[in-house]
Order: sequence, then C-alpha cells, then structure tokens
Amino acid sequence: MAGRSPWLKQYQSQPQAFYKGGDTLFHVALTIHLVGNDEGTAYYGLQSLFPAMCKLNELFAPSHIRFFIEGDLNYINNSSYHDHETVHEGAEMMFANNRPNTLNVYFVQNPAGNCGYNLPYAGIANSIACSGPNDVTWAHEVGHALSLPHPFLGWEGGVSWDGSVDHDFNSPAPERVTYNYTFFQQTYFPPDTLIIDTAYVEKVDGSNCAIAADGFCDTPPDYLASRWSCNGNGLSNTLQTDPNGERFQSEGSFVMNYANDRCQTRFSEEQIAAMRAFLHDQRSNWLRSRGYDLPITESVRPTAPEDGVSPPANATLLSWTSATHATNYLVQVSRLSSFPGAVTQTYVTSDTSIVLPELAVGRTYYWRVLPYNNLGGCQDFTPRRSFLTSDFVNST
Repeated sequence: MAGRSPWLKQYQSQPQAFYKGGDTLFHVALTIHLVGNDEGTAYYGLQSLFPAMCKLNELFAPSHIRFFIEGDLNYINNSSYHDHETVHEGAEMMFANNRPNTLNVYFVQNPAGNCGYNLPYAGIANSIACSGPNDVTWAHEVGHALSLPHPFLGWEGGVSWDGSVDHDFNSPAPERVTYNYTFFQQTYFPPDTLIIDTAYVEKVDGSNCAIAADGFCDTPPDYLASRWSCNGNGLSNTLQTDPNGERFQSEGSFVMNYANDRCQTRFSEEQIAAMRAFLHDQRSNWLRSRGYDLPITESVRPTAPEDGVSPPANATLLSWTSATHATNYLVQVSRLSSFPGAVTQTYVTSDTSIVLPELAVGRTYYWRVLPYNNLGGCQDFTPRRSFLTSDFVNST
C-alpha cells in the first residue's frame, strides 16, 4: 500500500527534470526472507519462489527493470512473524532482519490480513497463498516500493477514511475523499498515531488527472478498492460515476489496481517512468552493475534412471542435462505424481546429478528437475519421470 509520497508529488510536478536512464536495464538486488513457524516448517517453497521470480520479471520487463536475489535466502523460524496480525509486528520483523542496500521481501502465512503490503521505510511482506507463479501480488507490492500508489487512491475506506459514509456508485462521486495511510507513510509511526489524508477524485475528462488519485494521467479513473473481476473487455462490471456525473468502468489491466490477477498485465508508461526515476533518485543503493546472472533459456532433460531400469533403493542416482546460465538445480522426489508438499523431498545441487538417500524397496517414486539462478527458474520443471526401486544393494 502507498499514498502519493512527497517525492512522487515533486516528480509529477516536473517529470522531465528527473533522470530515468533511457533504455538502460536496471538490475535491482532483492533479499528474500522465507519465514516459517517456530518448528522450522511451513516456509514458502522454492518450487514456488523461483517461478514467481519469473512472473515478477516478466511484468517488469517493459520497464527495463530486472530483479535478482542477492546473497543467500534467509530462513526465519518465528511463528509470530509467520502469522502476524498487525503491520507494526511486520515492521518489527523487518527492522530485526533486513539486509542493507537491498529491497527486502518477506514471505509469510499471514501479513496482517493482507495478500501483501509494502512499508516504504522497511520492506515488503507477501502472503504465501498469494504468491503463486501466476499471481501479481508481488509485482503490485514492488510497484508500491518503487513509489506507485493505487489508481483508486483515496477510496480505500470509501468516501470517508473509516468507511462511515455510504456511497452509491450510481450517484456522482464527491470532489474529494479521505483516507488513512498512517502505517504506510515514508517513516514509521507508533500504533497510537492517526494521520488522515485527502485526495481529489479523478474525473473522466482528465481535467484533474495530474493532481487527483495517483497523479498519473494515463491511468484512468478507478474507485474500486476491493478485489473485482474484469469482463471480456478487461473492464469492471461495476459502473461508477465521477463528480461530473460521467459514467465509467475501471480498466483491469493495471498491476496497481485491485482487479483479479488474470486481468492485471501492465504498468502504464507514466508509472514506468516514475519507477525508473525513483530507483535512480531515491534507491540507487538497490541497483547493481554486477552480481546478477543471465536468463536461463533452455530446459533440462532427465538422463537417468533410464526407462525400465530399477535402481537400488540405497543408492538411486538421478541425472539430467545441464542448462546454460543455470547455477543450481531444484530436484523434487515424491511417492505421489502430484508432488504434494507433505510427502515430497526437495534437494538443491549445483551438479547435474544427485544420489538420493535410502529409499523404500519395491516402491514407485516420481521425480522432476528445475534449473534456476538468481533471476529465478523461468523454465518449467522437467516432465515427471518415475522409477521402481529394487532390493539390489549398491556397496560402492
């Protein structure tokens, strides 16, 4: 979540004065924190993280912004962080664990009842349930981290910040609405603080687009502050009415709105320019000129066990072909072909083979491999293969 920061207001008043880097590819360093419970379980799975990284980079590709994981993944065993009820608890988690000079991203079970949130002064918290390979939440929160507000800014509580004033979208909207972004300001405020802001309501004719809502003139009016589905034309089913009495439907394609994930595909040109200017002007410490890998563009192919071969249960060798630019391989082995988490073993190796720990004799196992590097794992897992273990003992 984010309102219009002082920086964004200054930028939007004279965008031509800010350096945006042309078509230079900006590489942004991320620190990934995988938060589990006190017992050290229930983490966000690597089989989800690496494809989700690809979705993030896919959505930002037109912006010429690419994200990569810098350093090791940080595993945190803390049930209170994993399931936190308030943004303040999330801020405490970030203050205690953040790594400097990177965009810090935390994956938890419950980020204060949200799919995700961004604290401009600390980092991003994402719900594991909202971080699938086709989900847009991560990109949405990164958009906030790079200065972008919602296009419906001001409507989060309806006409009034606390939801106390009813509004019928068939009636003209007011000229202004109030909203409460106390906990999403540029600096931390204690829990007993309340800051109420006012936003102009954007009009269909564009006459106030530079000062209303998100301040971008290529994101049309949108008053829908809860999740909604787009129709076949990519528009909201809900008709809204602007202060002039003009009727309209919200456009669902913007990553920064609250349309369902399948609708959201892009950032606007003005949003892209603002994010690039913000990175250069305010978050240059996140940018890197080295340390990132190149994209993986080829799949791997399993080579052993061959079909019809029953490997020894005490020394099953799995092998596969290499993928250019892959630094590691994620190997999953399961008794079930659907690879459910509870009965799936996950291994990470930098080699193109692995010898499994002792397996049960006379059982069928399924396995698959995903190549990845610090940009994620943008190729699919290999098609699943299976083998039946034998009681032959490998003594080597």
